[in-house]
Amino acid sequence: MSTRPPIVFRVFFASLAVFAAAMLPACASTSAPRFEFADASVTEHTAEGVAVSITVDAYNDNDIALPLRDIDYVVEIDGRTVFRGTRSAEATLRRRGVQQIRLPAVVVLAPGERGPTGEADIRLVGRVTYITPGKLAEILFDSGLRVPSAPVAVAGRVDLGAP
Repeated sequence: MSTRPPIVFRVFFASLAVFAAAMLPACASTSAPRFEFADASVTEHTAEGVAVSITVDAYNDNDIALPLRDIDYVVEIDGRTVFRGTRSAEATLRRRGVQQIRLPAVVVLAPGERGPTGEADIRLVGRVTYITPGKLAEILFDSGLRVPSAPVAVAGRVDLGAP
């Protein structure tokens, strides 16, 4: 008695392997988006905390648009981690274009604690997930089998206000 799988399964898996091999070059030819620091500013200053908006320029060097999905990121001010978050990118990068993405961060203050003031170094580090073009890429993304991502690491200065 043979322990080999039935011919139907062998044909199916062989076809699937050929299909996947044919699709990989198309997926691999898409370059990841890249990111640069544009600006950071305080949007609110209260006794409970300081809200900061960080603006990042997102570049797409491809001949096709790239829908961005989620951004997982950490924000540091003067080397101290002040915020961790996940946000929907809510953006599709047009082909060979640049788009600004604004990401919020909140510095939570303890009761009686004074908030940060003056000029400070600010750094945002994280990962952005995106979808490569094509119906198959969407299906693979939705099923979690292929979720392409790109690193984000930008730094600049922010004016946190007068002391």
